Amino acid sequence: MARTNKLQKFVMRDDMFDGKFSPTQEFAQETYAMLNRYIFDNGLKPVPLVIKRTRGYWGITDGRVDTVNDEYRVHNIRLCNKYPVRAMFVATLAHEMIHQFQWDILSNERYDQGKPPIMSHGPSFFAWKPALAEYHIPLTKVQ
Repeated sequence: MARTNKLQKFVMRDDMFDGKFSPTQEFAQETYAMLNRYIFDNGLKPVPLVIKRTRGYWGITDGRVDTVNDEYRVHNIRLCNKYPVRAMFVATLAHEMIHQFQWDILSNERYDQGKPPIMSHGPSFFAWKPALAEYHIPLTKVQ
């Protein structure tokens, strides 16, 4: 039987559905690092995580064009400062990290092919659903 990894233990915490949750910067960075390791195989370059009061969204990925290096790069991921439960924060961060993958990795590949950048809820987004499902992290269009 395979050993349980850190992300598997993390998502099975007793407090994932305990009620209102306000993420700290440290918690957000630790969660980002675990998701990056176990879901994205450390393929994402860490970006600033901004936790603040938001209106109308739980998280948003700010993708920009780095004019110095002529690359698509995520500037930051902005996350709400309050969630109904801890599990929703984890799902939201995973959702935004998929957008980071689309922008940082896929958009640069597409640029080399003469195609426009991508940050959408299409097939390249939902291709991550099985990987997240292994950890009981839901993936939906709305996070």
